[in-house]
Amino acid sequence: MSSASCPRSKTDFDDKLPEEGKANITRFKISYMMIPKHQPFTCGPLESDLAILYIHGILGSPVEFRRIANALRPFHFYGEALLLPGHGGSGYEFAVTQPDAWQAHVDLTLAELQKTYSKIILVGHSLGGLLALNASRQVPVEGIVLLNTPIKTRITWRQISLSMRVLFSSANTQDPLISTYRDAFSVGLKDWWSLPLWIPILLDIRRIARETSSILNQVTVPVMIFQSRQDETVNPESAEFLNRGLGKPVSFTYLQQSTHAYFELEEFNQIIKGIKRLIDMTI
Repeated sequence: MSSASCPRSKTDFDDKLPEEGKANITRFKISYMMIPKHQPFTCGPLESDLAILYIHGILGSPVEFRRIANALRPFHFYGEALLLPGHGGSGYEFAVTQPDAWQAHVDLTLAELQKTYSKIILVGHSLGGLLALNASRQVPVEGIVLLNTPIKTRITWRQISLSMRVLFSSANTQDPLISTYRDAFSVGLKDWWSLPLWIPILLDIRRIARETSSILNQVTVPVMIFQSRQDETVNPESAEFLNRGLGKPVSFTYLQQSTHAYFELEEFNQIIKGIKRLIDMTI
């Protein structure tokens, strides 16, 4: 299929899962009916030797990568943006999902891609970066692109202010920052009573970060690190920690104006150029 059809929805991924994973995926299909825009998508020609797997962050969705996927359309590769377990549906679905299911889903998706594609690049945003680093130890990949990876997190007034703006700004706001955050938020709030149940899941990011920190020297592929200086969630020191800990050559770029989930145009183009360089190195 030509890249002109990029991105296209992907709803058949449950066929890849072993029987013990079917119950969770059944909830995913219900979730699609609730929030269709958060479906996984694929992009580009199926017959390529190269695949790029996009992995979103906590509370996010494949929507985060539509802008990147469209910018990379001229390149001849297959792209797939997955949906992590517990995302794309209700708050209760998110609350009852075990965090270890995220890594298991990434590992399984990557293993399936390896059966068809000889070369794979991982692109992870936030939590997705942690999952990508861990997955690279299970299945060989050509490289990893990390966007605002939360080795260290922080709570800031900017984070609180931005959250309030996202929640209470007009539904018709023209602010691209607010729209970007709203569009990518994939967990429903109608069952607001489940919000306290989210807390243990959100806090578990720290455990995943600690475990990832301990295996950085085992990552044996080129890594590109992009970190927003204005990130309201991830401490920019995370990027420096990654830069010191990773064993292979690292490309390290600070984005001066971007936030955790919104990338200013000039800095977005830096990310695209970085991914293109990694593609060129791969092919």
